[in-house]
Amino acid sequence: MRGDDACSLSHKSCLNLYPDAVLVLNEDGILAEANDKATELFGYSNGELVGMHAGALMAGGGSTAIIAEALTAQRGRFSRTASGDELLGCRKDGGEFPGEVSTSRLEIEDERFTVASIRDISPLRRAQAQHLEAERLFALGIDHSPIGIVLTDADARLTRVNAAASELLGRSLGDVLGRPLTDFLHPGYADESSLFEQAVRDDKVHLCNERRYLRPDGEVIHVEQVVVLLRDSEGEPDSFYVHLQDVTARKKAEAELEHLAMHDPLTGLANRRLLAGHLERFLARAARAGNQVVVIFIDLDRFKIVNDARGHATGDAMLAELAQRLTKLTRQSDVLARFGGDEFVIVCEDMDADAAHQLTSRIAGAMDEPFVIDGEEIFAKVSIGIAFSESGDTAESLLRKSDTAMYEVKDSGRRDAFVFHESMQQKASQRMATESQLRGALQRDELRLRFQPIVDLRTGKPAGFEALVRWEHPERGLLSPAEFLPVAHASGLIVDIDKWVLEHAARQLREWGSGHLTMGSPTVAVNLSTRYLSDRSFITYTKDLLALTGIEPGQLHFEITEVEEIGDIDLAIQHMNEATKLGVCFGVDDFGAGHSSLCYLHRLPVQTLKMDKSFVQGLGNHDPRPALIIGAVIDLAHALGIEVIGEGVERKSQLDELLRLGCDKAQGFFWSKPLDPSAGPKWLEEHCRG
Repeated sequence: MRGDDACSLSHKSCLNLYPDAVLVLNEDGILAEANDKATELFGYSNGELVGMHAGALMAGGGSTAIIAEALTAQRGRFSRTASGDELLGCRKDGGEFPGEVSTSRLEIEDERFTVASIRDISPLRRAQAQHLEAERLFALGIDHSPIGIVLTDADARLTRVNAAASELLGRSLGDVLGRPLTDFLHPGYADESSLFEQAVRDDKVHLCNERRYLRPDGEVIHVEQVVVLLRDSEGEPDSFYVHLQDVTARKKAEAELEHLAMHDPLTGLANRRLLAGHLERFLARAARAGNQVVVIFIDLDRFKIVNDARGHATGDAMLAELAQRLTKLTRQSDVLARFGGDEFVIVCEDMDADAAHQLTSRIAGAMDEPFVIDGEEIFAKVSIGIAFSESGDTAESLLRKSDTAMYEVKDSGRRDAFVFHESMQQKASQRMATESQLRGALQRDELRLRFQPIVDLRTGKPAGFEALVRWEHPERGLLSPAEFLPVAHASGLIVDIDKWVLEHAARQLREWGSGHLTMGSPTVAVNLSTRYLSDRSFITYTKDLLALTGIEPGQLHFEITEVEEIGDIDLAIQHMNEATKLGVCFGVDDFGAGHSSLCYLHRLPVQTLKMDKSFVQGLGNHDPRPALIIGAVIDLAHALGIEVIGEGVERKSQLDELLRLGCDKAQGFFWSKPLDPSAGPKWLEEHCRG
């Protein structure tokens, strides 16, 4: 029986049990049998395969004989790679495929056969190619990544370092390979367990944290590091994959944002938020130690005038300069903060009352020097409130107390600092109520004018009136200026009140003029706050008012109380000169009550000077000093071409002294109390005839 027949009859069914293609070849390389997998793999039918030379199933042309020899030789299992001598199978349709061939020897009735098992390894080759490509791309990704990437062994020693990681560490590859990554950490982390140890100990695949690394040049960088634990096929720790991201710039930006959140951008001082935190800590320590905390509240007087008149750039420059002056006066342990706007706060520990008053005296003294902004001098003062902590005080309550004490200084008109007292709180509440009611008074038209006559001492005839404002309070009756003007100044309502007084005084002059007064064209003097004098709308409003009422500009006299209150003297002079060109007159009111009026007198374009009543009321007594002072002021004023008005004349002896000293005009109860507008014309008629 022939070998192929025997194989066909005895083993055909067995061959089909193989998972791979199986060919049975005789010693000449002729196929004696093939299983169904072989017909599927090569695309031939069983009948076509049987009797075919094995070389016809192999690609490679002239090498088929060699391949057939290999198939029929007893060489065991082998496989080839995708190179020039790779063993390739060839299908009926000409398609080629890499094959893995296993051979074994078979004898049937003394006839030798070779059984060749053939497996298409195309999927394997594709997988290998993909794996190689993935490895290539992975290597490229590591080498060219802008983020530092390192690989380590199981002991965390560096085995691969990309260029970004080398640059981040500030070291060459030769300096880092083979060394633990932890060698380059900042010494501050020397005692900490590394992420590598944590990953193994806690069986964590992925861990992340931030650490500081130290470069050879001493530069410290902040690094966000991600460690991935890799395990081998047995599940044991094999190596680590590590990302190193330089976040120094981000940390710096975060620190800057934190600083901005806690500090004033203009002055660089602590802001209100940071101040409150410090104050709370100071109070907690003071409570434990039985000590006190001192809070000093500082407000820059009349700052709004400068800000409105000169602009915010000038105002900012003043605040920055004030911050520098205050910084020089505080101790390193003190906290100096810009509380808001033109308000500053100093918080002190371990400071007694004497030391606190000494500090506030130095602060007040630091304001004697003018602020020089763009070559111009601006004078300013501060109001200072002091509060000492007591049991139960919070940061908020202590700041409120110091603020209340500061407003007490403003209300008093004094320059020394006040220490908070409980009585001030009640006054502060009343002040807030007064401010609220005063705003309503303007809307409800509750303000009233009274007119006090001014007499020409040379003729004894009326020369004009001074307009005095009153508040007809719905519950408290007619209030004097002393009861509400300080609140108006502190709240900024004084500008609105000034405008109201100016408009109604001018309208009253026009009304009197239409009644054909015997006097002709009386003048009216209106008190003008320094804040309104520096207001941008002052000149425009004055022009519009003169045009609206039709009164002569010379009938309108502006009187400025205490010229040292002027914050920006140059701007005030500019406004006064512009108004003077319109024909309006200016005067200084209450001259002598302050301490700096004289030094400005030669600079201001004023026509009148009104002596404070405290000097006038001293005339006619045994004390010669009031007369000497008034006489000297009159001589000085006349030398400058300025008229002098005596204020507060109540007795004939005072009038006689003013006449003797050469005073030009006077006013006071000796002639009349302030008159209701309706009584003005009658009084003028009587005194003009007399």
